[in-house]
Amino acid sequence: MKDQSHQMLYLSSKDVADAKLEMEEIIRIVEEMFRQKACDLVEMPPKLGIHPADDSFIHAMPASVHSMSVAGIKWASAYPHNPEVGLPQISGQIVLNDPEYGLTIAVIDCSWITAARTAAASALAARYLARDDCEIVGILGCGVQARSHVEAFLCEFPVRRIHAYDVSQDALHAFATEVSETYGIEISAVRQPRQAVEPCDIVLTAGPITDPPHATIRADWVQEGTCGISIDYASYWHPNTLAQMDQLCTDDVNQYQSHISSGYLRGMPSIELELASLVSGEESGRSDPAERTFACNLGLALEDVVVAQAVVERAKTRGIGTWLPR
Repeated sequence: MKDQSHQMLYLSSKDVADAKLEMEEIIRIVEEMFRQKACDLVEMPPKLGIHPADDSFIHAMPASVHSMSVAGIKWASAYPHNPEVGLPQISGQIVLNDPEYGLTIAVIDCSWITAARTAAASALAARYLARDDCEIVGILGCGVQARSHVEAFLCEFPVRRIHAYDVSQDALHAFATEVSETYGIEISAVRQPRQAVEPCDIVLTAGPITDPPHATIRADWVQEGTCGISIDYASYWHPNTLAQMDQLCTDDVNQYQSHISSGYLRGMPSIELELASLVSGEESGRSDPAERTFACNLGLALEDVVVAQAVVERAKTRGIGTWLPR
């Protein structure tokens, strides 16, 4: 630290990708973070946000994991209409600080990390809430997050087919082509959202966050034994559908309640079960193959900072990035 006390490392989006942190490693890092969270060895206030444009937000997300010697903040924006003009929906930076001295040690583009850590948390939730033999995955919303989730689910389940839906036919077919060529699994590009729900063992909703929620997924679509996972603030899920769930989980109860108080997650039921409790073994997950389960993961700064730390360490060993004067 002292040798680089006048410098900080900048990692662009290309630098982060070139670090080549594998999904198995990301899942392991996020899993360890949740174990520390269960032991109350972390600090993370609810997200603080501003809303400069309709249906958009920019969030400040600070976090510290004391036992993993990492502290930092993500400053990230979500603009759902950006893809219409060729811009990414999610953008921003993660700033890491030395937890002992407080100095900034790295500034990292957040896009790749956001996609990877979100998928890792979803895969962890599914490990405890889905059946072990899940082979068919439904994905509604075929953007960056959908691609990262395919990689993460393949680390945990014997997936052989994906039913994919998107309101954009171009996005749908680009996703189907890329995923089929990359992983060699069958992709069904479906025309109706119900076709990406009813036959599936795991259903992921990864579309834009809408206010109010469009609540497309209806109660009679979700079959017994299905695990639903939302990373879209439950925008796809009708309250009547969620009322049929036997178990509901979230990545952070305090953040979940804070979002409800702020006007998000309209119609959502109360959730008391945290992913950290499942990872630590304090609570059990699925107990019956016929249960319907649901995870509403909102995205944690804790995930961002621990994955960013691992990316920075990998980048240093490979000589990736640009050292800047502080």
